[in-house]
Amino acid sequence: MQDLDPSAGSGITPGPPAPLTPGDEALIHALQLAPRASWSRIGEVLGVDPVTVARRWERLRSSGRAWITAYPGRRLQQGIEVTVVEIDCRSGEVEAVADALAAMPQIVTVEHMAGGRDLLVTLFTADLGALSRLLLDRISRMPGVVATRAQLATRVYGDGSRWRLRALSEAQQRSLSDLAPPRPARRPAGTAPEPPPELDAASRSLLPATSADGRRSVAQLAQVTGLSPTTVRRRLTRLIEEHDLMLRCEVARELTDWPVSATLWAQVPPAQLESAARGLLTLAEVRLCACVTGPNNLLFTVWLRSVADVQRLEAQLAERLPFLTLVDRAIALRQTKLMGHLVGPGGRATGVVPVDLWAETSGQGTARAGS
Repeated sequence: MQDLDPSAGSGITPGPPAPLTPGDEALIHALQLAPRASWSRIGEVLGVDPVTVARRWERLRSSGRAWITAYPGRRLQQGIEVTVVEIDCRSGEVEAVADALAAMPQIVTVEHMAGGRDLLVTLFTADLGALSRLLLDRISRMPGVVATRAQLATRVYGDGSRWRLRALSEAQQRSLSDLAPPRPARRPAGTAPEPPPELDAASRSLLPATSADGRRSVAQLAQVTGLSPTTVRRRLTRLIEEHDLMLRCEVARELTDWPVSATLWAQVPPAQLESAARGLLTLAEVRLCACVTGPNNLLFTVWLRSVADVQRLEAQLAERLPFLTLVDRAIALRQTKLMGHLVGPGGRATGVVPVDLWAETSGQGTARAGS
């Protein structure tokens, strides 16, 4: 991949992106289930020859309409600080602030919101000290930032890796089940997770390397990290099996049947948080669900068919989860960054700042072309 020169543009063709074909949607769904499956296996499931499948994916990837990324898995709940920050900006400076935030490797998502806050960002840090340095010493002091309000996630119940495009048949999905990354075992309610062992430098280097492109081959990962192919293969397998690395196939939201993203905050009695989260995660629209600090203890993000669909969802929640009180909601006007990938016109990926929570908090990420 080449360094992306911001002055040179995104590399994405201007104008509306080409719509997704049924074949595109089936391929994306297959890669959501098995992100690193071989083209032979994907082609077998889709009834398409491997060369055609590989070419179709390259068209999707190079046009920014779909991409595969990676990020820490079980450590989102056991050691890593996951923080959602609402940011208010001075008039006329929102774009500049969003672009500066997107360049930071610890900031994984940047969204422009309608109502209540200008920007909503999600960041990963290795500990509270790193969070303090990033939030207080850098973000709060950025030119154009007026105020910040941080909410720490005390538990992430589900994230975007579980969302599906819903293009494959049940039989096709079952045929890929043995290749899907294993799901973490659900721990009993009220029990604290055991802290995972520390990752060494070699294993840590594989996270940003796969974040840049989750389908990089073992040989490519070895070249990027300086590790031997044998070491890469062994460690990557272990990271995935132990849920230390999550792989995720993303799609430009505006090209799907769910082009609207909304984040909602709710109040739930502490004793019923588990029930609320389980209920929310049964809804196909829900992407993220997390318990957070602050007066509103449950935050969740949904993809919807329209802005008006928010009311339909709220009525559904009132019926299914009467103990959940919705307090606030915000519609995403657009995204600047999504799980490490820079997002441009039409929701397409234009570059990447690989997720790296161990990066120096005083340093800047390097945007790289491609997805």
